Amino acid sequence: MNKISNCLLLGAGALLMQSCGGGSDKKSVEQDKPNVLFIAVDDLNDWTGMSKGHPDVKTPNLDRLAQRGVYFTNAHTAVAVCTPSRLAVLSSLSPVTTGCYTNKSGILNQEIWNEVDLLPAYFRQKGYRTMACGKIEGHACWAIEDDFEHQKLWDERRPRVYGLTEKMLKDGNRYGAPDFYPFPMGGSGTTNYNKKHGTNFPGFSLCAGPIDREYLPEGKMPDEINVGWAIERLKKDYDKPFMLGVGFLRPHVPYTAPSEFFDMYPIDQIEVPKAMEKEFADIPMYGKAIAEGITEPGAEMIINIISPTYRKELVQGYLAAISFMDAQLGRLLDALDNSQYADNTIIVLWSDHGQCFGEKRNWRKNNLWNEATVSPMVWVVPGVTGKGQVSQQEVSLLDIYPTLTDLCGLDGQKQVDGESILPLLTDMKAKRKKAVISSWTHGSHSVRRDNWRYIRYYDGSEELYDEEKDFGEHHNLANDPKYMQVIAELKKELPKDIYQPTDKNEEFHMINNRVKRWSKNPESIPDYLN
Repeated sequence: MNKISNCLLLGAGALLMQSCGGGSDKKSVEQDKPNVLFIAVDDLNDWTGMSKGHPDVKTPNLDRLAQRGVYFTNAHTAVAVCTPSRLAVLSSLSPVTTGCYTNKSGILNQEIWNEVDLLPAYFRQKGYRTMACGKIEGHACWAIEDDFEHQKLWDERRPRVYGLTEKMLKDGNRYGAPDFYPFPMGGSGTTNYNKKHGTNFPGFSLCAGPIDREYLPEGKMPDEINVGWAIERLKKDYDKPFMLGVGFLRPHVPYTAPSEFFDMYPIDQIEVPKAMEKEFADIPMYGKAIAEGITEPGAEMIINIISPTYRKELVQGYLAAISFMDAQLGRLLDALDNSQYADNTIIVLWSDHGQCFGEKRNWRKNNLWNEATVSPMVWVVPGVTGKGQVSQQEVSLLDIYPTLTDLCGLDGQKQVDGESILPLLTDMKAKRKKAVISSWTHGSHSVRRDNWRYIRYYDGSEELYDEEKDFGEHHNLANDPKYMQVIAELKKELPKDIYQPTDKNEEFHMINNRVKRWSKNPESIPDYLN
């Protein structure tokens, strides 16, 4: 273990010894490692006060956390969708290694879980008490936990449940994941439009609206209940170090929050991200097929049909949901500050991926462009990180696992696709050794290195963007001969796909079938993608 980690452990051990009266009893010996507060946020892109991804967003508590440590503004997910991203974080294995590329693709490489432990299971095996509430894992992690006895994740886990009323279920069109409620009071905009016009547009969770407290069970959103649970855990005594996972469901769709958070963003003042005209003129067919999204017709078309103000409503809802999440983060940070663990707890906050709001005509994630892959990442490490540091170096969410094991003095996993970014926590000019890779379905990857994003799709088509000059990724340079050498170098970083797509990989087949259909009949391509 390196010198920095040794310093951290000695400092944390000394603090714990002092809190225990300086004795050498069993309790103080077991607690000579730092605790970990592991905070996951669902679908948060760069719309934060520190990143300034949206000019109006208000995130005082996220900014407050960032001022305590290192904020990585150029962190990227391994996969821009929930389940495979969370599996990648908790295993430090890419979808190329696991075979888990999408929410529906399954986990092809089963034998690897005899060799690699998921992060909470590993910390638990190494003597940590593991506790969690909210959305940390996805169903891929639960399947691994069910199939492998040594992969038990948590000593204590608050169930992901929510006391739904019949009215809430009706408004949510009986959506099957209870903790993502509430939907807008009166129902989703898409659902209501379908009822009124006899249409059958999909994707009804893409909706927004303020919620009255009286509408909510006990007057609380799921995130408020979960944070209350976590606060109670921070008040207790433990005879071993702990890892406390707190997963925020907002700002994931539906974009709902108590009314006071919508009041922060008057609808007539909402700024909607602008998409360029003819932006897809230089984007290959495969990129257009991905931009259409995971529903047919794509969300861009549906949103334009539902209402002329729907774009503003969605952006307003997302901003309100972000500020709601931020307020709950503030409660959690206050509780930690007021606890006995304030000085010996590592905090790492991350989002599983970003979210698009009309950029590249996309309204979800599920692609390889910046607004989908970007993820705020914050590290606060007592005795290691300076205050108010901002790193613009590209890093991956895959790096969280090996960095935590390094900081906590644990033997690292032998097989990881991420790398410890411990040197980057103290030196804002330090660089990650490897390029950062993001994937979306089998065979399609983006490479982030220095100021470049290079995308190579399954069919071999390409995109290249200079992120320094063209942060919005509006001008594809891949066909410009001046950049052939740049592409040749970035192409060396591409992974070699191991696991072929299966019948369960619905998104892969949807994209490829769309490409075939459009190639035979170019007139069937939606106008906004031309």
